[in-house]
Amino acid sequence: MSKFKINYFFEKDFSVSRPIEVENISDAIQDAKDYEGIIEFTCEDNVFHRFDTKDIKLVTITEA
Repeated sequence: MSKFKINYFFEKDFSVSRPIEVENISDAIQDAKDYEGIIEFTCEDNVFHRFDTKDIKLVTITEA
């Protein structure tokens, strides 16, 4: 398993990163595509995030 971060970018230089553990980058891309509507997760800093995918301007995936 490899660790990746899905980075969600919103307006005004605000972003949130969601850590995931998957086999490869293709699985990370599919994970990002699978979410539609409301996304909820707790990040590595134990901060709970909840937002609507319609507010996202850009998604990137980086290896952690």
